[in-house]
Amino acid sequence: MGIFTSKKTDGTTRQSRSVSDTKFSNSSMDKSALKRATRARMIWCIITSILLLISVVFLILVEIGNTSKNGALPQIYFIKLNLSQVFPTTIPNSNLLNSIAQTLGLHDFYQVGLWNYCEGYLAQGVTDCTKPKALYWFDPVSIISNQLVSGASGMTVSIIPADSMLTLW
Repeated sequence: MGIFTSKKTDGTTRQSRSVSDTKFSNSSMDKSALKRATRARMIWCIITSILLLISVVFLILVEIGNTSKNGALPQIYFIKLNLSQVFPTTIPNSNLLNSIAQTLGLHDFYQVGLWNYCEGYLAQGVTDCTKPKALYWFDPVSIISNQLVSGASGMTVSIIPADSMLTLW
């Protein structure tokens, strides 16, 4: 008596058939239709696996992007805040006012990444990046105001002649 045998009620035994012995006559699909369906599923599985691999590579790039000021990493960021022209060109002496803002400590641009932010000037590129920190939250108001206050406190005051003050305003 084998493992896959069963006893009928009349006392005789019958051998159970394996899956490979079954014919597709009872099924609504023939062998060629089954092959076509299996091939289509296999192609879609391969395509989705390749797309998953590509998305993992991009996620790794986003994770490490904007963490240092060297190489290609500073070019991967979420937001770039361009402050090179704080005062629009329609305002008289806007170039002078923009250079004063830059002298006070305002950088031309700020790039926000996942872990930190980087700052720099248009002519020089990225000059400095903050230390990467988990759960980083970018607060542009406090960052810009702190840089303006620290730049203004380090400046020396010079006296501007009265006639040049009239040309400023």
